[in-house]
Formats: sequence, C-alpha cells, structure tokens
Amino acid sequence: MPVYFNDAVDDTLLYDRQASFIGGQVSNFRENLLNESQAELIKDLAPEINGVLKTRRGFHRFANLLGSTSSSTNVQTLHFFDSDSRERVIAAVNGSLYEIQSNGTVAAISAVAGSMSPATTPAYMCQIADKMYWSSDSTSSKIFELKYSGGAWVKTVATDAAPLNAKYLIANSGRVFAYDESNNDIYVSTILPNLASTSTLFTLGGTTINPFKVGTGAETVTGMYSWVGTNVVVFCENSVYLVDTNPLTAATATAGNATATFTIRQVSNKSGCVSHRAAAQVGEDLFYLSKDGVRSLKRTMAEEMVASTAGVISYPIQDLIDSINWSAAVQQASATFWNGNFMLSVPILSSTVNNCILIYNVNTNSWGGYWQGNADYNVKAIDFAVPAFSGYAEKLLTLDKIGNVMELRDYVSPENAVSTDFQDNFDGSNYRDTAWQAVTRGLAFNDQLSPKSGDFVEYEFDRSNAKVDIIPILDGDEGERLVTNLETGSGDIFLTASAPVLPFVLPDAKVRRFRYSLTQYDPFRELQFKIQQSTGDTTGNKYVALRSIQSGAFMDTMEADQ
Repeated sequence: MPVYFNDAVDDTLLYDRQASFIGGQVSNFRENLLNESQAELIKDLAPEINGVLKTRRGFHRFANLLGSTSSSTNVQTLHFFDSDSRERVIAAVNGSLYEIQSNGTVAAISAVAGSMSPATTPAYMCQIADKMYWSSDSTSSKIFELKYSGGAWVKTVATDAAPLNAKYLIANSGRVFAYDESNNDIYVSTILPNLASTSTLFTLGGTTINPFKVGTGAETVTGMYSWVGTNVVVFCENSVYLVDTNPLTAATATAGNATATFTIRQVSNKSGCVSHRAAAQVGEDLFYLSKDGVRSLKRTMAEEMVASTAGVISYPIQDLIDSINWSAAVQQASATFWNGNFMLSVPILSSTVNNCILIYNVNTNSWGGYWQGNADYNVKAIDFAVPAFSGYAEKLLTLDKIGNVMELRDYVSPENAVSTDFQDNFDGSNYRDTAWQAVTRGLAFNDQLSPKSGDFVEYEFDRSNAKVDIIPILDGDEGERLVTNLETGSGDIFLTASAPVLPFVLPDAKVRRFRYSLTQYDPFRELQFKIQQSTGDTTGNKYVALRSIQSGAFMDTMEADQ
C-alpha cells in the first residue's frame, strides 16, 4: 500500500531485483508487472538455463561462395547433402548450385550449370537416400534428380507430364511430395524413386499416381512439412491440415489407389503458415509462423477448431511479431531448431529481407529476445542448414542475403572461445560488435503507487570481461548515464610467442560486484536499467555474463491531493 505519512526517524530501505534472466524477454506486457526472471528487452544476448545473461556467439563467414560482394543477390536455398560417398553443403544462389566441403572450399556443380530455375524463383529440394530432387529445370520446368556417381554429379530430368514448376518439395517415408500451384494438387512419388532407371517420379505401372488435395481444393498451399512418422503437415494461407500418408504395400498399391488411403484432418481453419521454410520441428512438436504469431502445432490441434488462440506461443513478444513486414515475410521467413532454440528469421519494420532472428528457448520455455547485430550490419539469415561432417562437430550454417554461407560460432567450447567468437564477421575480414543490450523489468519495490528515492544499485557479473554502459530508466525516461566503460572483468591471457606482455592482470575466476549510488536521481515510481555494450570499447574483451541486479530505494511520503 502507498505510504501517505511516515513519522519514523529513518525510513526503511526497500529492495528489489532482477534476480536472473531465465524468464527471457517479455516486452508485450507492462514492465513493472514482470517477475524477477523476466526482462523487457534482450538483444543479441543469450539467457542461459542457469539464468545468466551472456553475449551470443557471432556469425562468421564459412565459405566465400560468390567472393567478396556486399550487394544483395538472389538467394534460393541451403541444404546438407549426406550420403555414403559424399558429404557436402549445397547452396542454390543466383540460379546456380554450389557444393561446399567441411573446410569451406567451394565448387560449382557443373551438371546443373544454366539449367536451374531462374534466380528470382525460390528453389525447393529434398533428399532421399543418395539422391537430391530439385524444382525445377529451367528448360522443361520439371523436377530433376541429382546424384553423385562415378566421381561426378549426374543430373536426370523427370519425364512426368506433371507437375510443372513444382513447389515445396519434401521427403516422407522414402517418397517425394510436391505441390502443383496451377491446380492445387499434391503429387506423391513412388517409394525410393530412381529417375536414372525409371525416368518418372509420379507414375506406377505406367500410370500417373493420383494426386490429392486438402480441404475444398480451392485453398492455396503455402508450404509442407514432413512431420513424425508418415504424417505430412500441409499449410495453407488460413488453414492447416495433417495428412497421414501411410502407404499401401507394394503388392496392393496401384496408381489409382496409392493415395486413396491417406487420412486428411483439418487442424485449423483460422490460421496458416506464411512461408514454406517458416516451420521447424521441436521435439515431437512443430513450431511455425502464422499471421497471428508463432504457433505450436500440438497446441493448435488442442484448440479443436474453435475460435481460440491457445496455440500461439509468441504473446510475450507480440510487439516484435507486430513489427514483421508481412508482405516481405511471405515465402521468405525461415526457421530452424538448433541447440535448444527455435530460431525464426524474419524481415522487420521496412526491411524487405530477413534482418532479425527471434529466439525461443525450449529448455526455459521463454523467448530469448532477438539477434540482429549492429545497425549497419544486420544478420540476414535467408535459410539454415545443420551439417554433420564426419569427424567434425555439428554446427549451424546460414545463407545470407549476399549469397555467402555463415557459421554460428557456438560450437567453439567456452575454454577455447576468443573475443572474435562473440563478434560478427560477414565479409571474412572485419569483425564487428553486435551492439548487444538489455533492459530490465520495472523495479517497483513492492509498491506500484508510492514515489521512491533511489539509494543504490549493485550489478553482479559472472567471470565477465566486456566493457558496458549502464543507463537508469526512471518511469520510462532515460536518466543520465550512470557509468560508462565499466570493466566487468580483466579478460583472458593467451600464451603466444609475443604475449603476454609484462606486467599483466590475471583473468577473473569469480563473481564480481559493482555498487553505485542512485541518490543523484529524481524520485520515481518504477526503475529500470539499460545495460549495453560500450560504444567506445576498442579492447579485445567482448564477453559479458550478467547474473543479477540488486537495488535499494526509500519510499517517499505521497502528497495528498490539494
């Protein structure tokens, strides 16, 4: 309750805190109603499961696919091809295909030179066994097969009459599924197709396998996803269907009945998915981007076709969802699941290309904010792939808007990480700070109404070494900067031929606390703190690990109305 009068000689000091950051970013609600583990803003930082807020790892160029270019280009897709005879990252850029080795060496796939779909057209592909299937050949507009055999890539174009200019190729239970936009048909191939020997994908016994439709057949399909077992999820603009594609046995299947036993269930008639690539499997669930936010397929199924938003999981960051440029996000937004995080790359505000990655941590069931990089050099992830090269740890790769493959440096162990692992390097030579920042919850000191006079604030860093700037926010207005270039730790010592230079300071191996007075600031009802990367920091220390913030204030007498 607010205090209208206090005749105590000394007022009691009240305390409030940002106890941890495990609750992630909750920016769609009043900041003074958040709990002790939630923050209003988390940018280019990564809340750990132990509640410590750390600098995210940087994106570095993995392969010079098109050389040192800085202009946007037509980026189509990225895939990891894995077979007994070949392990390569495959990138489709500007109508050409490239293969990339584990060391980043790039080579053009000459077998498809000049025959990929136009550079302005999205490319879709899937892999079955040791073969890739691509849409579509620029001459025939048909799907083609690509196989590595005899020391070279071999291309075979399907001779099926349909589909032409197929979209959304996926693989499920050894079959290719492809969407024909001209008549809203979904085609299904034979099991384990081999164009090199049969020349067709969608025929059985010389007859075309009956395609199928979802719903009324008039709805435009926006994407497909191969889910658990034989289930295929078909996304439309405003609806979602779950198709059980359990095939007939080879002895009983014919072209006429091969799809007749498919069970089609409508999951939602209120929301669909905006992009074929904007869905990712998360455990046994499927997360996808709909016009009303990020949805969980399992929760959406639980809505049972009623007017409900129980399937939406992005309400805590609805303000970010509302900032998406939806016209640009159509067939451009892209998602993946990596290292416990659902990552969704979208264009926000006026951007026409993906320039922001929204992060959802499934271990903490919270949004870890967003990754964007600094204002001049945004992270522009157009597509994702997770290669598993023999003898190497898995890593997350992205294809950026200038047609180069980037790697996320989180595969480097904490013991071996250096300062540049916390910076972005988009061009292969220049390391750039990510301009990370965080804004805490609103500290109301257990009273929403009474004015308070600040006494102190204490910041707790856990073996951190970056320099930070700290700015108090009083009732929504930024106050004078409290501290600039605060050295949160002493950094690391690396033994090389020329270092260390004596004398030097040993790195911290403990928690460090910094306490500052707040008595110079005007009274307030709620108090926040912005912690950001120091703009003038030119040192090699880029790693921050913020554990908690404690603050104290005195409750002031509230003046009665006159």
